[in-house]
Amino acid sequence: MSADPFREPPLRRPSPPAFNVPSVVLVFIAALVAVHLFRVMVAGPTIEGWMILNLSFIPGCYSDLAEICTVRAPGADLWTPASYTLLHGDAMHIGLNSLWLLVFGTPVARRLGAQRFLVFSIAGSVAGAALFFVINPTLLQPVIGASGAVSAMMGGASRFALSRGDRFSMMRAYRHQPLTPIASALSDRTVLVFVIVFFATNLLFSAGMGGAFGEGSVAWEAHLGGFVFGFLGLGLFERRPSDGNPH
Repeated sequence: MSADPFREPPLRRPSPPAFNVPSVVLVFIAALVAVHLFRVMVAGPTIEGWMILNLSFIPGCYSDLAEICTVRAPGADLWTPASYTLLHGDAMHIGLNSLWLLVFGTPVARRLGAQRFLVFSIAGSVAGAALFFVINPTLLQPVIGASGAVSAMMGGASRFALSRGDRFSMMRAYRHQPLTPIASALSDRTVLVFVIVFFATNLLFSAGMGGAFGEGSVAWEAHLGGFVFGFLGLGLFERRPSDGNPH
């Protein structure tokens, strides 16, 4: 039987654009940039000092009643394990965090949806702050930056967006792609190399080799805490079938 020359070919489901960034990721980055520009260009010394004191994470304030801790706003110890994400030291600091948020936040936001993505990001920040506190319980130096949240996105994305054999899978990852079991993920060469490089890089930071990445020291403890949380805990934030059409 000859083919019908007038028959239209079957429609093919298009692949998602490689750089179709979810709105929640763009809003997240815009908020970080807006807060940073306000702090360095608009706020005077008094307001900037208030922001650093009451939005940054200061681990020593949970175990020491130093003077700096007594002048913080009431309740600061409750919100600062998350709010430190909003502050950055310099342009290099916020630039790198925004770049990695764009790359790794995109597949995670597609998978979780906007609300779950934000909750996951906050939880990643808290996890990063928690490990930082465990290692530095008496440190009174403010900790700032979105690295804890971004590291959680990196850990979470590595569970489903790195082992598909597609160089663009990170930015094209669908939320219906199966979540790779932890043991299987760690046996995947791409994922394993990614995890090893991440930990090795942060070990270099712990040895004081992070000065090239901006002012101040690198909070590698928050990186590790966020990454481990994201890698192990992404499944807890997954949307269930009853949450809506998976396609």
